[in-house]
Amino acid sequence: MFSTLAAISALLFALLYLLRRRQESFCITIRDAHLRVIRGKPPSNLLTHCHQMATDARSLKGTIRGMRRGSQVILMCSRSIPASYRQDIHLFWQKQTYSHSKKSAK
Repeated sequence: MFSTLAAISALLFALLYLLRRRQESFCITIRDAHLRVIRGKPPSNLLTHCHQMATDARSLKGTIRGMRRGSQVILMCSRSIPASYRQDIHLFWQKQTYSHSKKSAK
């Protein structure tokens, strides 16, 4: 009984993991002042902004994921990144996506 329950739990976890990965557009890891793109191709202006921020802070650790939601990509930052930096990243991303949508509407 326990082994069946453990197998079903492991299978559900793997399925949820794979479904989440399908929605992921890109993944960036930050460790100290170094950025590494794990998956996908994030916009170069986001990489530049994150690199500048990581260089200024020197002790950041965490991940930034771009998740597809319909026709948009939203950012998800790990909680290991301090709240003020997460807010800065989100505001930068909103400004970039807003200016991009204004240009494409013209």
